[in-house]
Amino acid sequence: MRITPELLRKLALEHVNKRLNQPNDIVAVYLTGSVLGEEPLLGGTTDIDLVIVHKEDPPIEREIVRVSYEISLDIVHHHQSYYSFHRRLRLNPWLGYALCNHDSILYDTDHWLEFIQAGVYAQFQRPENIYGRALPLVEKARSIWFEIESPQEHEPLSWFDAFFKAVGLAANAVAVLNGPALPTRRFLLELPARTESAGKPGLFDAVLGLMGINQITAERCAEWRQTWEEAITAASKQPTCPPNLLSARKSYFTMSCDAMLESGNHQAASWMMLETWLQAVEVLWQKPIQRETWLSLLNELGFEPQTYEAHTAALDAFLDISEQILDEYKSNFGL
Repeated sequence: MRITPELLRKLALEHVNKRLNQPNDIVAVYLTGSVLGEEPLLGGTTDIDLVIVHKEDPPIEREIVRVSYEISLDIVHHHQSYYSFHRRLRLNPWLGYALCNHDSILYDTDHWLEFIQAGVYAQFQRPENIYGRALPLVEKARSIWFEIESPQEHEPLSWFDAFFKAVGLAANAVAVLNGPALPTRRFLLELPARTESAGKPGLFDAVLGLMGINQITAERCAEWRQTWEEAITAASKQPTCPPNLLSARKSYFTMSCDAMLESGNHQAASWMMLETWLQAVEVLWQKPIQRETWLSLLNELGFEPQTYEAHTAALDAFLDISEQILDEYKSNFGL
């Protein structure tokens, strides 16, 4: 099947129309994410990110719908009140860009969403709003650092989870100075260009060093590949599996991983595997084989309990750099 942006939009519209033909309280539906870009495919796969806005409280926050082996719908549900103070959405580094794109609208009641978009779009790219999108990310990363400053108080899984989130948030804080927040699959693929645009190309290498990814060879990453797939497959069969790892999304991750490995971007593949593997292990933690395999992987990356204090100090230094970059941005624009 030849997957084009036109086909993806057609599939999205077909799904929306099916919902509209049933009893519903839908106010609006719009697209977000890579489907709005020029290159939505990675490894021949993509998801169609949709937001459905309801008059009443939606029964679920997120659902995954399989379209084909290569395509799934990733649907987020919002209550209409989420948009009551719509100008604040100028500060949303994920949804803000979609709400500035008129082509994102698939369904709109009485031009309600067009009105919301007009309010978000106005002054969206002013420096104070760009800074406002970046600052909460690094502030959240710093908050996490305070929580893990005493590593002995945390189990290995929770400590690494917090550490990983803090690194990603701080790096994304710099990334959103020049675009939307970076998603899991494209995080390390697009981060180099973003840090270059921010005038801090060394920040990318710092991320690799913090995560131990700079020490992992392409061959070793390829060896992880099968074990990682087994973990996310096992997690998808559990009742507590998060939507992100449901079986409908398996190829979304595995085929993009293969594409990155084949193209020589094993470091980018490593980040995606680590994030999804971590989510899988959180579901499978009570299974000894999965737990021991994960802990062995962390040891290989240099994350043994006796090293947590050093890693926490390195994270502190990384956050200092990210905070300084935002301070410089603020100063340059007189904010």
